[in-house]
Amino acid sequence: MWIAARRGVRSEDVWARYTQRVLMTGALLGPRDVTLIFLSYARIKYRDVKVLNFLSPFVLTQLHHFSTFELVLLLNAHKKLEYERIDTIKVLLGVICDRYTEWNAKHIALTANAVAHFYIYQPAFWKRVSIMLPKVVWHMNALELSNLVSAMARVDNRHGRSLLLLARMSRRCAENNLFSQETLAVAINSFAKLDFNDTRLAVAFEGAAMVKLDKALELGQEYRKTSLKDVDVFDVQALVLILHSFVCFTNGSDEAVQKLLTLINWSKNELSPFQRRTLKTTCILLRRERPALCRSLPHDVRRTMQSFEENAPEVPTNVSRWQRELKTTLLRMDISVELKAVVDDQILDIYLPSSNAVVYAAGPFAHYINSTNRTAYSKLHQRLLEADGYTCLVVPYYEWSELKTEEDKMVYLWSLGRRAAGQSKDERIEDALPSSDMQTSDMNDLEEPSGRRQLVRTREELA
Repeated sequence: MWIAARRGVRSEDVWARYTQRVLMTGALLGPRDVTLIFLSYARIKYRDVKVLNFLSPFVLTQLHHFSTFELVLLLNAHKKLEYERIDTIKVLLGVICDRYTEWNAKHIALTANAVAHFYIYQPAFWKRVSIMLPKVVWHMNALELSNLVSAMARVDNRHGRSLLLLARMSRRCAENNLFSQETLAVAINSFAKLDFNDTRLAVAFEGAAMVKLDKALELGQEYRKTSLKDVDVFDVQALVLILHSFVCFTNGSDEAVQKLLTLINWSKNELSPFQRRTLKTTCILLRRERPALCRSLPHDVRRTMQSFEENAPEVPTNVSRWQRELKTTLLRMDISVELKAVVDDQILDIYLPSSNAVVYAAGPFAHYINSTNRTAYSKLHQRLLEADGYTCLVVPYYEWSELKTEEDKMVYLWSLGRRAAGQSKDERIEDALPSSDMQTSDMNDLEEPSGRRQLVRTREELA
């Protein structure tokens, strides 16, 4: 099975026969056999739930016979196969945590990437990562750095000391052009999502990006041809991530933004609805904050930007439980309320048409883990609302959850409205700027930031 997977054999009949043999000889399988079978299925992306369910008990019964690396590979195979068996995943993670003294750079990167894929936040795991990272970070390659920082960004884990170490090593890799196009884009976007700002890191990332952008521009509009697949230039997803980060978070140079827009214009027919949704907010912010740059762009690029802004992409929307509760409370206060996508096609806001205001329900996923600091994406949403002329009333979940009666909730909302009415527009915009509590450092001080309020509730308890 492993030889067939390495050779890239994808015949449905071949893997169906392998599955039958696994089911017949399951009682004879040892720990290494189970690991190889999972890896073979994961490498070829052959997902047969029946055989995976059959193998899961063998994983649990022989748990302590696996090596640490085999446990990490099993966990990563669950991610590649999108096999969301949470009980097995948590048991594997628990055993891996018990063996944290054996971890190396690859163990940390692969494990973090797998658990973050399933949105599992395990405080014990991340605590051990912060303990072991100073010892192994200097041996991490660009892919491992990208995997780890993207995992932290996915679960909104903004650990100061770990970010400083990862930023220092990432800067070295970027200056030596060691990132591939996909790992560079993920690293740039992940640091931006974690609200981490460092001048030297930003310069190194932009320099590494410019090398790949110049190479793509030299190839011309055919830079995405299949015959050029081995050339290390940004794909469409990478272009969207980097443009979004440069415009909305890190203030990238006008030259870099112009080159990114040119390449996106050449590949506009390949964009998915979710990418168009991201580009819509990016173009709106770019037009408002850099009007001189927008006027200097070629006509075809400006026309593409206009199409992103005017055409709403078809993306699903959802409303949280407590957002519905907030809307119900406002209706009981005889306030006219509408649920609609105001500035983001995927995010429904509580709009008050009588006062041209938006009640922004900042839930647990709008804040970093174990912190009252809002995420960079949450603050970006408020910036867009303020820039559109709306009065933004932010209701944090940890304040709303402390209100026990309907009267308390109504008094809270009335007082929130009065405070917003007495606050000037400049003050509201300043509150939403990304620098309000951004993690900044010259990377000489590696002490973990202190003074942050720790919440009693974890994300698992809130779920």
